[in-house]
Formats: sequence, structure tokens, C-alpha cells
Amino acid sequence: MLKTDGSVPMVNIFKQRRVKGWWPFYIKKENEEMELTGKVEAEIHLLTKDEAEKNPAGLGRNEPDPLEKPNRPDASFMWFLNPLKSIRYIIWHNYKWAIIKLLVFFALTIFFVLFFYSVPGFTVKKILGA
Repeated sequence: MLKTDGSVPMVNIFKQRRVKGWWPFYIKKENEEMELTGKVEAEIHLLTKDEAEKNPAGLGRNEPDPLEKPNRPDASFMWFLNPLKSIRYIIWHNYKWAIIKLLVFFALTIFFVLFFYSVPGFTVKKILGA
């Protein structure tokens, strides 16, 4: 972009009134050599006086395009209206297998505790023949 030998294409803005492209920024070093420091994308419009008065700069812009609606789960904002649904989204999805293992462990523990609690009574009944 910084060629000075004439091989860079030139544009006559009076013939082509609208130009868009990348424009270089450069600095001259101490030895008169140019160094590219950056580029900017710009679009240039050459207007007549009447066209400029009809569309003053900055006032002829369109409204910005709205963003798409975000995909939020049901529990995002209304957690206080339905707390069980919130618990399902927050806790169940993350700790499902740990909760299932804990419930199975408690069920087996209760089964064995009740078994060992009732074994002496049944043993005595069998011995006495009741």
C-alpha cells in the first residue's frame, strides 16, 4: 500500500463520486523511509451542495438493527414464581447422578436398619414357637 513507484491504483473522486477501501497510515522514519503503522476502512462520498443540504452528515442514518431474542431457560428470571422448576434446572441437571446414588444409599440403609431391628423379635418368636 505504500508503494511510491506509481503502481498503486489511483482514483479520481470527481469521476467516481463514491469510493470505499482501506487507507494506510504511515510515518516517515529518520532515513525518509515510510513505515506502515495501520490501516482504516473508509467510504468517501462526494456530494453536490443540494445533496449535502438534503442529507446532512450524521442525520441520514438508519436505526440500528435489533439483536435476536436470547434463548433463555424458563427459570432465568421467574425463579421466585416457580421454585421447583428452578431447582430442577439448577440442581437436578448438574447433580442428577449424585442425588440418585444418595437416595439409593439411604433406601438400602433404612432397609438394613429395619432388618436388623426386627431380626431379634422374629428369632424369639421362632424359638418360643409363637
